[in-house]
Amino acid sequence: MKQQHKVIIPVLLLCAAAAMATSCIFVPEEDASGDPKEGLSLVWSDEFESGTTPSTDNWIKEVWEKGKVNNEQQAYVDNDDTAYVSDGTLKIKAMKDSSGNWTSARIKTAGLHSWRYGYMEARIKQPSGNGVWPAFWMMPEDSSYGTWPRSGELDIMEYSPGKTDDSTYATVHHSKSSASAGTDSYSSLGSKSFSDATSTFHTYGLKWTSSYVEAFYDGSSLGTKYYNDGSGWVNWPYDKNFYIILNLAMGGNLGGTIDSSLTEAEYEIDYVRVYQ
Repeated sequence: MKQQHKVIIPVLLLCAAAAMATSCIFVPEEDASGDPKEGLSLVWSDEFESGTTPSTDNWIKEVWEKGKVNNEQQAYVDNDDTAYVSDGTLKIKAMKDSSGNWTSARIKTAGLHSWRYGYMEARIKQPSGNGVWPAFWMMPEDSSYGTWPRSGELDIMEYSPGKTDDSTYATVHHSKSSASAGTDSYSSLGSKSFSDATSTFHTYGLKWTSSYVEAFYDGSSLGTKYYNDGSGWVNWPYDKNFYIILNLAMGGNLGGTIDSSLTEAEYEIDYVRVYQ
């Protein structure tokens, strides 16, 4: 999520075997869309059914100043107003004060829970208003291959109605095209628009195997896989443990211009689950 994005179309590399007049394509063994949870068991979840704040056994609240990344307009703070639990859901709330300053929350499982491979899913109701930028995503527990984006990033869900025509979308980040420079090369896993995204809960998930990653919204594939082509970490840094992040940014590179009439926005999460 945390760097400037562009819409791109992943391309599978084909090779022609001229002598045989046939072509070949890298196809991993684990390459079957369908029920992303098939053969997996629930290994971790937060159902947000108890307490009034995110469990400290599961989540750490980050504290960041305004503009630390992506020209975002909010500061991330640690208080019970911007991240709290009520009525069986987690609320992450962005608020504008009388001076026009925004605060919000960013919580992560880093140092507490991380996983390699599986199916990660959250049930989410999106915040309303141009300028909101909620995300459900993953980062590596240890940057084994170097600083971002060399060690990868998995964006399961991002939503920025001010800039993306009300679509929700999934993306993977890596340095496939520019490992030496360390600049961002990213691949879209697809997108989907929900007319009721801000009024109804939908599920957003990621199937992550040793061979590919694929996004599923409301249990259906977005139709694009990003493959491990076997060439190493430049293409595939996703062989290490990653942790989960939930945050609500305001404005910035992808959030866009914040509606001047907007004074608060609420990002609501019913659950987060991990299957392996």
